[in-house]
Amino acid sequence: MILLHRTVLSSVLVLGAAHFGCSNAPGETDQARESGGSASGGGPNSSGGADTSPGEASWGAVDDPFGGQGRGTPPDPASITCRVEGDEKTTLTFVNGCARNLTFRGSDINGGDLAPGAFTCVDIGSDVEPLSSKRYWGFLGEDPGGEHHTLAEFTFNTDFYDFDWYNISHVDAHNLPVQIVPVLRPDCEVLTCAESWLRSCPTEGLFEDSAGTVVACVSPDRDNPTSPVAEFFEVCDEAYAWSGDDQNGEDPSPMRACAGEDWDIVFCPEAER
Repeated sequence: MILLHRTVLSSVLVLGAAHFGCSNAPGETDQARESGGSASGGGPNSSGGADTSPGEASWGAVDDPFGGQGRGTPPDPASITCRVEGDEKTTLTFVNGCARNLTFRGSDINGGDLAPGAFTCVDIGSDVEPLSSKRYWGFLGEDPGGEHHTLAEFTFNTDFYDFDWYNISHVDAHNLPVQIVPVLRPDCEVLTCAESWLRSCPTEGLFEDSAGTVVACVSPDRDNPTSPVAEFFEVCDEAYAWSGDDQNGEDPSPMRACAGEDWDIVFCPEAER
């Protein structure tokens, strides 16, 4: 197992930026930045509800991923048998730890729906072919739309020691807590932002669905590290808070890399797993 440590990461971030649309790297495409855009793959749809006054959130009208009753119950990782180590495939497992039904999507898949505690595996390619700039997200009820989601971002099977690059991004928005788990790679880092921030989002970031329910906390300027929303997003060091977050002095880069094969993307995760 080869693990890229943070000290090495700082010297090779240029490579990571070339692979990812999460930073404001040159050549970033509009398609790569549109989290809610069309894709190829297979699966279902959505809806939402409640009321609030213009310009101020009614905190009884927040799309609580924990259903007001704590988290759902994610499955035991050992019970996930739809991914197989050494099968020469890059497999993603989408896990719903939320207390409500979840819809997941991706830049290269149409996605599907998951009941609380449910999971599904998606093979996205071989474990050797380069799979660049992949993005995955989820939502509860009504889809808040493009650039209004928490993102799990990857570039798989690079020619740099066969590393996979991965990160959580709040560059555009936060709508759900997310965790990225490198499966059967204990030396690789699990990334976790486990809390829902919708109730404490700064006023300028509040985004409501068609029924007036707060469903996302959206950054008004993805390139401004001093905006109230970007500073608020810094509460989770394991995610990008703004587009240049990997260039911010001594602040460690939220991007990670290791030679993985299969990955779990957990929505509404426990604080540690």
